[in-house]
Amino acid sequence: MQKQPIILGFVAVAIALTSFSASSYAARQELAPEQRAALMVKRLDTNKDSKISLEEMQASVSTVFKTVDADKNGEISRDEIKARREAFRDARKAWREAKNESGADKDKAMEALKAARPGMLPGLRHKGFQRADTDGNGALSLAEVAGLTETIFKRRDKNADGFIDASDFKKTI
Repeated sequence: MQKQPIILGFVAVAIALTSFSASSYAARQELAPEQRAALMVKRLDTNKDSKISLEEMQASVSTVFKTVDADKNGEISRDEIKARREAFRDARKAWREAKNESGADKDKAMEALKAARPGMLPGLRHKGFQRADTDGNGALSLAEVAGLTETIFKRRDKNADGFIDASDFKKTI
C-alpha cells in the first residue's frame, strides 16, 4: 500500500522532467526571426554598430568565396562546393565522436569544424547556383556572387535604409 504513492511520485517527477527537457530541446531547434536576425547581425557586423551594411555583407561573402575556391582560380565550381560540404560533414562527424572526450582531440575537432563551416555564400544550393551563374559557364565568379549578394541585401533591407538590422525582421501587422 505504501509503495503506490512512491511509484506515483516517481512517475510524476519523470513526466515533469521529460516535459521540461522536451520543451527546451524544441526551443533550441526553431529560432524566431528576431533571434536569427540577432545571430546574423552578430556574425556579420564587423564595426559593431548593430547593423549590417552592404559593404560588410560583401566583405563576408568575399572571405567565404576565397575559402570555397580551393584551386584559387577565381571561380567556384560545383565540385568545389561539393568538396566543401563533404569536408564539413566529415568535420561534424569527427566533432560528434570527440564531443564526449576531453582534451586536445575535442579541441582539434572543434577547430576543424569551425574551419570547415560553410559561411553565407549565395549560390551554394543547386537552383541558387544556376541563378547565380549569369554567364552560364558552370562556375561562379566573385562578381556573380556579389551581384546576388546585393539582391539578397536589398530584399532583406525591408525599410530601405541601407542597413540590415533588427527592425528589418519585425513582423508587420
